[in-house]
Amino acid sequence: GGRLKPTELGRLVNGLLVKHFHGILNVQFTASMEEQLDKVEEGALGWREAVASFYTPFAVELEAAKGAVGSVRQSLERPTDVVCEKCGAPMVVKWGRLGKFLACSTYPACKSTRPLVQEADGTVHAAVVEAVDVACPKCGQPMAVKQGRFGSFLACTGYPQCKSTKPLNKGVGVHCPRCAAGQVVMKRSKKGRVFFSCDQYPQCDFVSWGKPVDKPCPACGAKFLVEKPAKNGGHLACAAEGCGHKEAMPGA
Repeated sequence: GGRLKPTELGRLVNGLLVKHFHGILNVQFTASMEEQLDKVEEGALGWREAVASFYTPFAVELEAAKGAVGSVRQSLERPTDVVCEKCGAPMVVKWGRLGKFLACSTYPACKSTRPLVQEADGTVHAAVVEAVDVACPKCGQPMAVKQGRFGSFLACTGYPQCKSTKPLNKGVGVHCPRCAAGQVVMKRSKKGRVFFSCDQYPQCDFVSWGKPVDKPCPACGAKFLVEKPAKNGGHLACAAEGCGHKEAMPGA
């Protein structure tokens, strides 16, 4: 709806900042700083004095906040009924860059971690790891789908002994029109742009910016059409050079 909704971690960080830096995170500080900057511009106040009036109390708050980091981390941990699958010790809820996760309470003796699911009533349980029929290219053990900063990816179930990972490419249900042996999968470029290519790359170099649809072109006989999204719903178009065939999206 065009609105920003703070996450649970965002609310937590905001609360910690207000608690430890109450001299800065308030309306009065902003108003006072604007007045001092106006005086600096007018020549009625030296910029060094203005900076000192801010930094002197800030340095005190900063040191106090640094000393409280350890207790803050401990206060964020929450015990659970989930048992560590490696050593049998209870697991605790911890915070990381990507949000909450489960970690063994005996860390660093045991470094086992698991993704978690939190229900609406606040109960926590370990997320089910989705195993896939893909062998690890390094050790041969099965791989599983995991979540990371950039979305889903494949990781070896032998972690941490084996840290092999692979991108999880989503198939679109279309055989590669070039080699016929591979499947067309969705990928993402270094700049974040979505494109589609054959999963047999580099043996097959088929690539398309539009999402292929398993439907031959009725005009030229090309093996597939591609989606051309638009605000009005978009259309299907033939990707063959020199063919300008277009038709409505299915269900449009």
